[in-house]
Amino acid sequence: MPTKRKRQRNAQSHLPNKKSAVSTTLPLSPSSDVPSPSPGATGQLDPKSLASVVSEEEMEITVETLDSLAQHPSLIKSKACRNLRTAVYGFKQACTTGMNTAAETNLTSRVSAALVDGKYVDAIVLLAEMRIRNQAPKLGALCRWVRDLDVVSGLSSETPDIRTETQLELLRVMDMILRVTGPVDEASKVPALLSGPLSLQPVWDNGDKSPRPRVQEGVLDKTIFEACPKDTKDRFQILETIAGPERKPPNLHPAVLYLSSDNAVELASDGPTTTLHKHPTVPGLSLMKDVLTRQECMSIVAAMETVGFLPDCPLHDDGSASSILAHNVYWVVDKAFHDALWKRVSPHIPSRGIPLCSRRRIPVHFDGGWPPSGVDRKTGAYVYDASPADAKQSSLFTFLVYLNDEFEGGETTFFTPSVRDGVMNAFPVRPTMGSVALFPHGDARGALLHEGTGVKRGAKYIIRTDVEFDVEPGQA
Repeated sequence: MPTKRKRQRNAQSHLPNKKSAVSTTLPLSPSSDVPSPSPGATGQLDPKSLASVVSEEEMEITVETLDSLAQHPSLIKSKACRNLRTAVYGFKQACTTGMNTAAETNLTSRVSAALVDGKYVDAIVLLAEMRIRNQAPKLGALCRWVRDLDVVSGLSSETPDIRTETQLELLRVMDMILRVTGPVDEASKVPALLSGPLSLQPVWDNGDKSPRPRVQEGVLDKTIFEACPKDTKDRFQILETIAGPERKPPNLHPAVLYLSSDNAVELASDGPTTTLHKHPTVPGLSLMKDVLTRQECMSIVAAMETVGFLPDCPLHDDGSASSILAHNVYWVVDKAFHDALWKRVSPHIPSRGIPLCSRRRIPVHFDGGWPPSGVDRKTGAYVYDASPADAKQSSLFTFLVYLNDEFEGGETTFFTPSVRDGVMNAFPVRPTMGSVALFPHGDARGALLHEGTGVKRGAKYIIRTDVEFDVEPGQA
């Protein structure tokens, strides 16, 4: 039954020369990205966003009403609240997330529920219990926790030491998550007078002092396109397009996967001498220098700019758009490029190969394990999991290629739990053109929390892909 407020608003909408006071993010005309109902369907699509069911105003009124009544429990028992009690009971029965469903479940599920509900103190208490019991979550839960927190370090801001109470609380939860999944960093010192949640450590910079190519300037004045053939765009074909609403999470923009023909971007057969450098403190983190020449990096950037980057703008649950975090090209590389690159790095990696696909990340996160992607030899279609049926494979290392380094900021920053509870050590890695950062991600214990710290000036170009391993049956 419609509420009085809703009846009033509906009545007003039929009056002449009246404008609705409530705006909506829904399109005025059907979008080609929105799928049509399948034959035999009930005629009503399952709503994709909260905004398609109730307005933001209605949600605010509901929350305010319940919060107000919660301050006066005696009134809730009154006859006037009978219909409300019935509605709340139905809502509780239908609710499948949060603390409402976690009373009889394990610690991992209870932490997940607390984070969904924003009960961060409860989450810290539960994580402390996990730590005492020496329990660790699975990698999927770990990635989900960090994604639900949706936190950034703030190291790239003009005032990195000034944070809101909410930001401080989120970072405290993140610190406790790290203490559940990894060893404490006892080698790094924390300043005695430090009061914040992050102890910034020295930047790890493996670059030389030679002049850096101005990659972004070359893109803007178009001189960089001299680094790739004129028919470059014809050497990339669209392999698959995933409509924005069908992406996970839904996005304002589609994901377009491109497959390159052999040597669309050519790597020299006699490549540079690649060297491996291990981070002095962060476990498992290393940098392979001189994997690509500067000219090869510029050729890749020119090719990707020719194909065309698309913005990445995920949608919130209420249908509103978040800020644009990055612009991407999803490139399924050709065998010639793959083999030439693998030849250069294979002496430093105990692995079978690199999957023919690149993925991207931006905020603080753990990288999950991914199967190798590829192309079906018979149909030419994109295959999400191209590992053999009898020899499953999954990624255990992140393979992060730096294609330029003339920008300001933009470090890849890694976080470890310090000797002081509530404080994380932050280790920035300065990108070096043509180098590759390599670090583990395939298991909850040992996975490295990291972020692409914000670029203060200029533009940053990277490739992110994975190193695949054979997975024996029964192992994660």
